[in-house]
Amino acid sequence: MTSHDTLVSTARRISAQLAARGNPDLNGLPATLCQVIKVQEEAGEMAQAVIGVLGQNPRKGVSHTWAEVVAEAIDVALSALVLAETVDPGNLDLTLAGRLDYLRRRAADAGAPDTGTATDNLPADGSETDQRRSATLRWLLAAHTEHGLPVPKRIDMTSRILRLSLDGDCPDGVRRWAAFLGTPVTGPRQVTASGYQWVEVETETPWETDPTGLGWSQIEVSTICDWQPVTATATLAVVA
Repeated sequence: MTSHDTLVSTARRISAQLAARGNPDLNGLPATLCQVIKVQEEAGEMAQAVIGVLGQNPRKGVSHTWAEVVAEAIDVALSALVLAETVDPGNLDLTLAGRLDYLRRRAADAGAPDTGTATDNLPADGSETDQRRSATLRWLLAAHTEHGLPVPKRIDMTSRILRLSLDGDCPDGVRRWAAFLGTPVTGPRQVTASGYQWVEVETETPWETDPTGLGWSQIEVSTICDWQPVTATATLAVVA
């Protein structure tokens, strides 16, 4: 088991434990708010440890070590992961992997060495080059093999927008991509055109936010559900 898997499984276990335990005194207070407060509490304990290392508490003097500061910092990180699992249950592995990949690429863009991904970065020159296309396909393959994301049925690399169309009736696939990209899911949205009707579920990155580091201005992932001809009695299914 990798350190990534250990972090994810530990955060999930703590989140499940908190959910199972419950607390009638919360009186409807959202669990996410409670977990945010927990992250802040752990950060306060880390700050207290730093004060102890520096001997800035006149009553206690030097009361902590840097090893204890590091331990408190890890508690902060784990509490943040529990918060992420509480907000979006079951997708922590994708959320964490997507965020780490983005941070690695941002560090590479800033000149940080040994990231292992800087060689894939390409200048955003406004044209679709063979180099960018190949690097994008490698990125998609890695997202599938390393994180289990569904492979797009159609890939459109028009201009500076990367559009990924998944198989039909695949809203869960869009949700998994959204967790990986750190973006919200839009839909289900009913559409009628050219004598047909369907439901669209999609997610997209904010403009000029490129988690691939390959010069795309935006990434869109979508699926079409319940495609059918328009009839007087046709009723579109609700996508759960």
